[in-house]
Amino acid sequence: MCNNFKSLNGVERIWSQKLSLLAERFGDDVYLITYNQYGAPLSFPISGKVHHIDLATRYISRCSFHGLYQYIDRYKSERSFRKELNQTLEILNPEIVVCADMHVADLKAVLLSTVHAVRIVECHCGKAGYFEDIKRFNRIVKRLKELILKIQLISAIRKFDKVVVMTEAEKADWNLKDKVVCIPNMLVAYPDQEPDKTHVQKRIISVGRYAYPKGYDMLLDAWRTVENRHPDWRLDIYGSLDGGTGEYEQLQRQIDTLGLKTVSLNSAKTNIYSSYMESDIYVSSSRFESFGLVLVEAMACGLPVVGFGSLYGPASIIKDGSTGILVPPYDTQQLAETICQMIEHPEERVRMGENGRLEAMKYLPEQIMPLWRDFYESLGTTRPIAS
Repeated sequence: MCNNFKSLNGVERIWSQKLSLLAERFGDDVYLITYNQYGAPLSFPISGKVHHIDLATRYISRCSFHGLYQYIDRYKSERSFRKELNQTLEILNPEIVVCADMHVADLKAVLLSTVHAVRIVECHCGKAGYFEDIKRFNRIVKRLKELILKIQLISAIRKFDKVVVMTEAEKADWNLKDKVVCIPNMLVAYPDQEPDKTHVQKRIISVGRYAYPKGYDMLLDAWRTVENRHPDWRLDIYGSLDGGTGEYEQLQRQIDTLGLKTVSLNSAKTNIYSSYMESDIYVSSSRFESFGLVLVEAMACGLPVVGFGSLYGPASIIKDGSTGILVPPYDTQQLAETICQMIEHPEERVRMGENGRLEAMKYLPEQIMPLWRDFYESLGTTRPIAS
């Protein structure tokens, strides 16, 4: 279950593929439960064998009141959401209920449901990232409020029967022994034809939400140096707003303030692979990443990756000197120098891109889906999977 399937972010992209494969290849009875879709089209296609149910409770975005009444309204709407979810789960009677670590209210609703099922939470943000994210707030009161929410989130996650993470580093951080299972994300596609990276596009790409965790403000600071030394190269960023509160306008102002001429902030797109194929280098400036599916996608398209060696994904996925180059986190000057180094050494770009193509094959569906199949079977599943 998740809030909605309207955005073009990684969770939706991953779930659309995984749920479809569970239903198509393994014949599982799979239900996708949303509660804020309201008839909007799904952002990514899902197999017709996956049953979609939208509860239409709108509890997260419903409240537009101020003062005391906003808390009363939120309390009432959350109770309504819990009731609707519980009734739906009682009817479906699944053996497994899976949700993502997006909102505390979602997790509590699953934990409080009366259905007899194995409760699983997928962590797509990363444990360390929960607290790193607090740093984006300047006001102490806001930081304190967010800290309380993160503590509540972690407390709720720990109460689930199983916690799924995507890297061994995060699994170790949780320190919950057999309760935590590591299953990496998988590629949505792998280009059959190897791209010709000897033909230089003079284009660098980065993909992700316009949000604090992605560190685009640091990438723009670094790009000032790159642009001065290589004005014939350009940077294209593709992203979506972070739930309507993204940093797009702030980043655009930063571009104007720095006087950058070779940067474009583009909207997210479903066929991002075409943009990978038309680029020469992928850059990750994330402050933290639970996994970083875009890294593997870029590698599958023959791109070398330059990125901060932040937890958990970049440090786990990028093989320094082989498939890309890792830079100390937050070191924008070193990031700029490394990008310039990659620009100035085309033979290294090609070598790392070829290595990346091979490394990305570890994340193909035929490698990852058996891990999910074995995991679910270890739980003794015979009835529907409600996600």
